[in-house]
Amino acid sequence: MPQETSTNGFVLAGGKSRRMGQDKATLQWGGTSLLEHIILLLSTVARPVRVVGRGEFLDSIPDKGPMGGILTALQSTNQDNNLFLAVDLPLLTPDFLKMFHSRFLRSDRPLLACRIAGEFPLCLGIRKQLSEDIERRVTADNLSIRTLVRETDTEIVEEPELRRLGLDPAMFANINTPQDWERLVKRS
Repeated sequence: MPQETSTNGFVLAGGKSRRMGQDKATLQWGGTSLLEHIILLLSTVARPVRVVGRGEFLDSIPDKGPMGGILTALQSTNQDNNLFLAVDLPLLTPDFLKMFHSRFLRSDRPLLACRIAGEFPLCLGIRKQLSEDIERRVTADNLSIRTLVRETDTEIVEEPELRRLGLDPAMFANINTPQDWERLVKRS
């Protein structure tokens, strides 16, 4: 069994996949499920990696989207450093995650995010100290990741920095519809 690290990993996989029409986590990617792919990817930098939103690790406050999953994870962890990935980001790479994790560990800010085409993909480094703030947001139905990033002392990795490091921002393509999935499969 892999040893624990100073960083816990969490895969957010509790979505209903309404626009996709089927459970995204079970889609096949590289000979395995998308969920298993993301778990293996995240385990290159974080241990243990837990899946939030399914099985025995359901959201503590149901139907609150990714913010509810983040809250559940932060309430369950004893680690200060926590990395979160959405289950539908299959193009992320181990090289990117190593850079992202290293940057998070060096940062003195409680939140690390990437800004890609003006959006903040669900790839976040969050310190446990944000638990109470996130709980307030979830109970008030303030569920926007974008708002969390903008209203928190956040360090942001920008697209030009990724390009300078030889990383393609297109790796943040996510899957919401069957058409998104088709495009991604053709691309890979």
